[in-house]
Amino acid sequence: MTVQELVERLQECDPDAEVRIMSQEGWPFECAISGVAAREAFGGDESCECDHAGAEPHQDACPAVDGYDEGLHTTTDVFIVEGQQERYGSEAAWNLVRAS
Repeated sequence: MTVQELVERLQECDPDAEVRIMSQEGWPFECAISGVAAREAFGGDESCECDHAGAEPHQDACPAVDGYDEGLHTTTDVFIVEGQQERYGSEAAWNLVRAS
């Protein structure tokens, strides 16, 4: 899903509604959202050993170089970061998404 697709879907919702993340289909939980993070803001790859800062290239010896070279990650990826678990969720959420 792209940011534009997410924005379009959210525009159809009540603007005053709380936004949650439904996680773990087999044992669902509703979680608050801590925030949004772009990969370019945090470097994006835990295997990075060269203090890569977003758009800066990795050093040749950095283990993260292979993943970026193969296109496994892009610096433009955006993450909705899960916050505190609020309550148990429902598997019905996945069924609804699959049906649409």
